[in-house]
Amino acid sequence: MIDNSFKTIEIPLADWANVNLTKADEEVRWIYRMERQVSPVSPDAQIIRGLISRIEVCHFKYHRHIEHIIRSIGQMHTDIDPDSIGNAHPKSGVDAWRKDSTGRSRRGQEFIRLLQIWLDEKPPPEEISGEISQSLTMKICNALGEPDSDKRVLVEALINRLLWKFGNERQPLPEKFGEIGEQIDRTDICHYTFPANVERVIRAIGRLTPLSDFEGCGSFGSKQLRLTEKYFNELLNWLQKRKSRLETQLGNRTPLKRWLTAGLAKTLKEYTGLHEPMLK
Repeated sequence: MIDNSFKTIEIPLADWANVNLTKADEEVRWIYRMERQVSPVSPDAQIIRGLISRIEVCHFKYHRHIEHIIRSIGQMHTDIDPDSIGNAHPKSGVDAWRKDSTGRSRRGQEFIRLLQIWLDEKPPPEEISGEISQSLTMKICNALGEPDSDKRVLVEALINRLLWKFGNERQPLPEKFGEIGEQIDRTDICHYTFPANVERVIRAIGRLTPLSDFEGCGSFGSKQLRLTEKYFNELLNWLQKRKSRLETQLGNRTPLKRWLTAGLAKTLKEYTGLHEPMLK
């Protein structure tokens, strides 16, 4: 049943930044009404809602993240420190990779170092031979080819993107770069296609031609879509008091849990464009 009591209220959309919502629909208003009913929200619940607002279907740890959020809603507790998120990313410094057990951060740092060397237009220094494989060094140099002014601008943009420099931290790309600039802006080491995504964008820069089948931040494949559909349906079943495989993990249906679960379900729906209505 749709509740219209919040229909004329301007709903804050900060919690929906990861799905780029610009206007509150009936489902968002329903979720906002639940939030108002459980306010003030506990610190743990605030952290869990923050994790929902940061979830990315295209992240290589997406499955782990969604499982953690569901478990945290059931326990109404999370042991994740939001301030620690991303501390192994290259944006956190040249030695940040030492905190990463996956190897992604180190490979990302290697890409950044090689791109910077290419910009310097000097032979790779001898000391990197023990740090970065010769095959990767040659692959990047050959892909980029001879430097020119356009390639230099694009390589600098890719370095800034991999270091998470946004807004005033970097110069905006000229409009003439169009699609290839947009592809650079959607390239990161946390995407499930890494490192292939970075290598392909580097080749695109070398050719000064955008990729025709680009996969980057915000994009996802059939595997991610199937996983999202599965979780969305089970979350919706739990919310609507139907049999759900998440019954044990989520536990009893308290108003606070319902608010968080609805927020997670709506986020998954908007991220992947699912059509099943959440309100009956």
